[in-house]
Amino acid sequence: MSFTPAKIIDSPQAGSHKNLKNIVVKHLSSEFKKPIAQYSQIAFDTFYQRWLELGSPKIILDSACGTGESTRYFSRQYPYHLVVGLDQSAKRLLNSDNKIPANNSLLLRCDCTDFWRIAEKSQINVEKHFLLYPNPWPKPQHFQRRWQGHAALPSLLAISDSIELRTNWQVYAQEFHEALSLAGRCTTFSRYESTLHITAFERKYTLSQHELWQVQA
Repeated sequence: MSFTPAKIIDSPQAGSHKNLKNIVVKHLSSEFKKPIAQYSQIAFDTFYQRWLELGSPKIILDSACGTGESTRYFSRQYPYHLVVGLDQSAKRLLNSDNKIPANNSLLLRCDCTDFWRIAEKSQINVEKHFLLYPNPWPKPQHFQRRWQGHAALPSLLAISDSIELRTNWQVYAQEFHEALSLAGRCTTFSRYESTLHITAFERKYTLSQHELWQVQA
């Protein structure tokens, strides 16, 4: 089976974005008013109905889950939780190796930031929130598309006290760590050694001998 190594992230940024502090502080003190997309509301309603049917169990959230490989892994690790995988791409979700998730999991197509905002307003608490290998958006002008620079950052923080991010770009992890620290969260920022690859990206980056990084709050 052929293997194409993952490309090294090419960015003019050697360190955190120069405007990180100003942008993060601004987002933490303002409300994100972008309208919620209809398909995101439908996804949340599907989640909420299933959550009630199961007796309102504790929730594990797997944002930007891709094909849902990590979601299925977490559903085995947390059999008494409801594990929810979110992704904006219908194609990725349809390309899932196992289109029928476990009884305690859901794969939903939505804008993750919409879901976070609805969850915050609905006072939904997530026991653990995973953000695994997000799009790095390496161009500095796209900083506000990264999770740490996004206007929905306050909602991300509001719905869970336990957040874990993994990435193959040290700058991304460093920025995320700094953004959460500005929000008053106690975080750890460290190298991550992957022995059990739970996403296709984690597998490919490890095989490509990329350094992996982890931030835990």
